[in-house]
Amino acid sequence: MFDRAVVDSVAFARESGELRATVAVAGLARLHDALFDQSGAIAYELAGRVDQEGKPWLRLALDGELVLRCQRCLGPVRFRFEAVRSFLLVPADQALSDPADEAEDTEQLYADPKLDVIALVEDEVILGLPMVAGHEEGACAAPLPKAQAGRRESPFDALADLKRQ
Repeated sequence: MFDRAVVDSVAFARESGELRATVAVAGLARLHDALFDQSGAIAYELAGRVDQEGKPWLRLALDGELVLRCQRCLGPVRFRFEAVRSFLLVPADQALSDPADEAEDTEQLYADPKLDVIALVEDEVILGLPMVAGHEEGACAAPLPKAQAGRRESPFDALADLKRQ
């Protein structure tokens, strides 16, 4: 097991903290079901700041490459992953606003004295995956077999051949 990066989110923002590291895809267990294999890594950069109104913010930038499973041929398909997201830290006793009112690259997050940075990275990677992974049209490694001349193969064809003999 590797050490998990844990920060006090509000203190990290107020101190303009910066954290840069790389996490192996193999260490992101919740992501494994979507992957063809667990090779690769995700580089992340977490930076804290306080805006002009005194509100604490975190900015998370992610960069990496994943090997997903193509849903057509079930083979490997490379997926370049890049994302930047800003988080407004909200006290735990305050309600979050409607996500529809937020900018696309901004999200509210409850302030956490023990924020698990790796879990945050994993959440953002999962949210950034395509709904259906696949190669470009016609680029699958092993295309699915087509029925011959419109005739559908049956498992009983072999039995019919034996019967004719």
